[in-house]
Amino acid sequence: MKTNFLSFKLVLLFFLIGGPQLVQGQYKTRLWSSFNVRAPLTDKLDVRASYIKSLKIDEPGLETSFNWFAAALTYQLTKDWRMQLGSAWMELPSSGRTTHRWTMEGSHRIRLDRRFTLRNSLQLEAHNDQEPRFDYRVIMGSRIGLRKRLDFLGVAPSLNYALFFNIGGDPIRYFSESGEEIIRKPSNGLHRGRLMANFNFKLSKPIRLSVYYINQHEFNLVFSETNKINVPNPNTGRIQRPFNNQHIIGFALSYQIKPLNGDGFLPINF
Repeated sequence: MKTNFLSFKLVLLFFLIGGPQLVQGQYKTRLWSSFNVRAPLTDKLDVRASYIKSLKIDEPGLETSFNWFAAALTYQLTKDWRMQLGSAWMELPSSGRTTHRWTMEGSHRIRLDRRFTLRNSLQLEAHNDQEPRFDYRVIMGSRIGLRKRLDFLGVAPSLNYALFFNIGGDPIRYFSESGEEIIRKPSNGLHRGRLMANFNFKLSKPIRLSVYYINQHEFNLVFSETNKINVPNPNTGRIQRPFNNQHIIGFALSYQIKPLNGDGFLPINF
């Protein structure tokens, strides 16, 4: 247990300290507002639906960056293990595209001590052809939080770090120092990290409000020159797949629908 906690702290410390050396490019600022609904189907199975709107608050006019729609089924395997299957659509007004993905996630909770818990997760994604950056993606995350809410405002603070591994996508052109094209291939590898500080408030029994900050940073943590993103074309000066670094401020309102019998909406249990 202590080893898991130590590993988490070392990984987090590495990216907090080493991240600035890995990241290049300017940061964009986004405002995310979202609404989530959860309904228990049985004592172990629930369905969730969510909507996120992202606004470009560092640009005039508060233009929409994307609209996100998602639905998922979550099954509690044991007290500490759970699985989630989901689907999500992201509408991009600037390009007129709508991407779609299927997701599968497994997570495990570890009780570190009387106050803290650590939840590790692994998510697999499959994307449609409207997403040019990757065909598949693997997301590895760790979240540390309190076992019980604080008395002050009923808040539950947590800290999360996630790494994103890209697989496939449209090929990138890689060049030699002389400007000659070497190869065209997808930029497979670890290219994104997200650090999230979240404060979840219990407004009432069915309603929760989360206020959070996300630092999204992209990098080239690879051992091959032909797996990079943010690659310049020496013949045109154009950057291929530029880093998408963001400061994100978010608000999420959650509501849990309670069935009349208090157990679930389906008359069965698994």
